[in-house]
Order: sequence, then structure tokens, then C-alpha cells
Amino acid sequence: MGHRKRSRPSRQEGSRWLHWTLGAIAGIAIVTGVVYANSLHNEFLFDDLETIVELGRRGGYEAYAPLRNLLRGGLAYRPIRTASYAFDYALSGLDPWGYHLSNIAYHTLSAVFVFLIAQTLFARVRPAIVTALIFAVHPIQTDSVTYMSGRRDVLSGLFVLAGFYAFLRYRRSAHRGYLALAMLAYPLAFFSKESGIILPLLCFSYDLVERVRVNARRPSVPPLREIWRAALTAFRDDRLLYLPFLILGAGLASYVLFLVRGTWQRSYHGGTFWLASLTMARVFIHYITLLLFPVRLSADYSYNAFPVTTSWTDARALIAAVILAAVGYGVVSCLGWRPLAAFGGIWFFVALLPVSQIVPHHEMMAEHYLYVPSVGFFLMVVALIDPLLDHPRLAPAISIGVALALILLSLRTVWRNRDWKDDLSLWSQTVRVAPEAARARNNLGGAYLRRGQLALAQEQLEAALRIRPDLASARANLGKLYLDRGAPERAELELLEALRLKGNEMIPRLWLGVAYVRKGQMADAEQQFRSVLSSPPYDAYAYNNLGAIFARSGRVAEAKSAFREALRRMPDLAEAADNLSRLERLSGPEGVAASPVKRAAP
Repeated sequence: MGHRKRSRPSRQEGSRWLHWTLGAIAGIAIVTGVVYANSLHNEFLFDDLETIVELGRRGGYEAYAPLRNLLRGGLAYRPIRTASYAFDYALSGLDPWGYHLSNIAYHTLSAVFVFLIAQTLFARVRPAIVTALIFAVHPIQTDSVTYMSGRRDVLSGLFVLAGFYAFLRYRRSAHRGYLALAMLAYPLAFFSKESGIILPLLCFSYDLVERVRVNARRPSVPPLREIWRAALTAFRDDRLLYLPFLILGAGLASYVLFLVRGTWQRSYHGGTFWLASLTMARVFIHYITLLLFPVRLSADYSYNAFPVTTSWTDARALIAAVILAAVGYGVVSCLGWRPLAAFGGIWFFVALLPVSQIVPHHEMMAEHYLYVPSVGFFLMVVALIDPLLDHPRLAPAISIGVALALILLSLRTVWRNRDWKDDLSLWSQTVRVAPEAARARNNLGGAYLRRGQLALAQEQLEAALRIRPDLASARANLGKLYLDRGAPERAELELLEALRLKGNEMIPRLWLGVAYVRKGQMADAEQQFRSVLSSPPYDAYAYNNLGAIFARSGRVAEAKSAFREALRRMPDLAEAADNLSRLERLSGPEGVAASPVKRAAP
């Protein structure tokens, strides 16, 4: 490592370097495309239905609205991520292949930046290619790349990597244009996902490692006072650089925590900050295990897939804390003999800070959280084995081992892409890996419910409620199951309980309205539908259902108006279009409907 200016290479050396660099980039792009090719026709899943499908139904280009709002000085949540969906909609409408293609393209660009960063740090092409390929094909990335809503992590990661590479170029050349690019990448990363806030910390970590001086002939662990002195020196020497970063970062953090509010919650997992920290020690060890052995991957780590530590006597948490402390000591010790490995380890831990429950967050852990941290981990691993690649006896065996590892990781990713094919395959696999995950059980029950397999759906929904009796979404799905079975009374009980547990959910209100319609309680049904009118995108369904009620009671003009409003809010809502067409065709001279029309609840 080092950011002193390098002597200018000869024209022949520069040409050879460019040739190898372009060849490596092309190879990385081809490998990434091949590994993720079988994900192109996977379906929309889970959050995709809200973040992509419903947005597309409202016109697609509505995805630009958050970005426009932000540029006008208003509030917006992850506007860069959302705006990127508008491009996909223009490319493929609501056909998933366009969204998958974009995710693969963004991930490929991220892998290219990993290569450029590693090439700059190693000053050699071979370890840089290895680092980039591990990042590109590692199956842990499927939670970000194959899952279309994982776009938030991929885009944010792309801008973080681009920003850090620009910072490295600034350090090597002192050209202020690179610094301007790094500053531009920072808000782009943050407004794709809040974890992009770590970009300045990565830059500072690089400067810190650069300034730690040890005796190269007698490697040892640098004393804390030396590390502290290096940190103060790094900040003092570049305060004109880091103060703007610090001010901008504080502003962005305040924006998401206090204005947009994002997805943070009021209480810590386990009840206190310290118990949450013990849980996170276990989480970090689990992350490291997955990066080394990505076998048992899961799309869900919610209650109770990964039990939270609730006591100081939790032996697993205490052991994890000890192991994590040993890992930290190992990273610091690398400052004396493998500074690049130390930097990779510091990158890993720094990039995990936003998802370490320092600020409590509803999602305790997820594999997509590792998108940017994994870069540091892979840098560390490659830096540790790099000297062996030049060893006269060990080099062939190490090279074969690296090639075999890349092949196995690629095959695991191709196989994992198949798990994300549709909701049934994803949640079936998740339940096999994490049978105590209440949310996964509920989602699998919902998948069976949508396919009309009511017995299997009930089995999974009741299992979810045994694990977590207060899971409102499972109550709601159970209510929908009873609706489909023609038992509106049982449906009403479950849906009322779901709304008691979580009163701001709109879909259970729509289903409850349908239950009241089937019981003949039209006034109650109308009240439920009206309570959804101010909650897009569900308002379109509510207007359509109100239209059905009006048509049945002979209020034809009001019914037509409701159907038209439903179509204005969601132009491709087929039920509303059919209902309006049928009503206009069947209404008599006095405007009274000759037959009932269809209802539509999501």
C-alpha cells in the first residue's frame, strides 16, 4: 500500500498494463453474466410486488417521483434506487427480465470497480482478478443481485466502490477531479441505500493504515497509542477533506433518522444495547462463516430463524464475542506485516457499522447486508494468500485451489439462483433451512394460498402462528384462506385480530370489506373500503370494490365514477376495466345495473 506518486511507466509498459486490464475487465464481465444468466426469468418476489409491480401498475415513470421530490427540496426515501426502476420499466414493462438484466449489469460494474481498487492496492493484476472474481461469483451476493429489490444494496455498493476508487486515484495523482467524483458518489450511494454513509470511513481507514508505521524487519502489533496518533495525524493533515465529508454525513444521517425515518425502530433486539451487541457478535461470526462456507443460505433471518440473545449467560454469544475479539486482534496485528490484509479486515467491520444495531433496525441481519463488507473480507483473504502465489513450490497448488474455489462458488450461485425462481421455491427452501422462521412460514403459506392449495397453506400459516402468535400478516393470510373457503365469519375474526395487531395494514382491510360483503353487511364493507382510499397503491382496489357495492345497490353513476377513479390510479387494473365496461353495457335506460359486477381485492 502507499499513495505516493508513482514514476510514469514507459509507453510499452503502459500498453501492456492497459491490455491486461481491459482483458481482465472483459473476463470479469463474461463470468458474471454467465453465472447469473439463469436468473433472468425469475419472477417478482416478496418486496418486489410493492417496490416494482405496484409502482409499474401506476404508470412506471412514477418511479421518478421520489427523485423529483428530492431535487425540489422535499423528502424521499431511496430515490436513486426507485428511479432506476423507471429505466427498467421502459426497457421491459413489468416483464422481470429487464430488472434482472439491470441488476446483473450493476453487479458487473461493481465487480469491475473491485478489480480496479484491488489492482491499485496490490499494484498487480493477478490478485486483483482473483479478488474481483470471488466478489462477482460468491453466492452470498444472490440476496442482492438475484432478488430484484436487492437493487438498493447493489446500487449503493456500486457508488461506494466507485467513490472509493476515485479517492484512491486522488491519493495517487493528487488530481482534484477524482476528489470531486468521490464527493459526488457519496450522496448517490446514500440515496440508493443509507449504508452508503460509510464511504468517508473507508477513505479514512485507508489513510489510517497508510500512516501506521512499524519496523518492517520485526513485524509486531502496533501499540494503540501509535494507531491513535496515526488517526489524529490522518484527520489533521486532511481536515479540509474530511470536514466536508463529516458535515455531509451528519446531514444525511439526520435526514434519514429524523425526517424520512427509514426503517429504524425504537427498541433494541433483546431489550438493551448491550444485549443487542452480544447478538451482533453472533451475527458477525455467522457472516464470516457464510463468506467462508456459503452452504446454508437463507432469505429470512427474522423471528425466530436466528434467536436473539436475551441474557448475559448466553454461552453462544459469549463465545462469539471472544472469537470476534480474536479476529479483531488478528486484523490489527496484520498492520505490522500485511497492511493490505489489515485494511481489508478494517473495511469489513467498518462497512458493517450501519447494520450493527447501533441505531436499532427492524431487520436484525440479512445476507444482502454483506454486499459491500464482503469486498473487504475478500481483499483480506487474497492479501493473506498472495505471497504464496509466488512461492516456487506452493504456487501451483494454491493456484489450483483458488481456481477450484471459484468454480465451486460459481456453481453454488447458479444453484442458488434457482431457489429465487418464484415464491414457492424460495420460501420452501427457506423453511427447510430455517424451520423456526415465522415470516418464512407465513410467506410459504401465502404462496400456497395464491395457488389455491388451501390445506398446505393452512399448515404453514398455523405453524407461523405457533412460532409467533402476534404475527399480523399470518393472521391476515389465514383470514383470506377462510374467505376462499367460503367462511366469512371465521375470516372476519382472523382479519379483525390482524388489524388489532397492526392497524395500519391496508390489505386486511380490503379483505375484511369483502368478508362483510359476503355477509351482507354493506355499510360495514363500505366503511372498510373508504378507510383505504388515502393509501396508494391499495386505493385503486378500494375504489373498484366500492364501485361493486354501488352497482349492486343501483347507484350506477357513483359506481362508474369509482371504477374510473380506480383506473386513473392504476391503469392496468383489469377488474376495474371489466367492471366499468360491463356496467356501461348492462345498465338500462334508467341507468340501473342489470347484473352484479366483479369485486377485486389484492
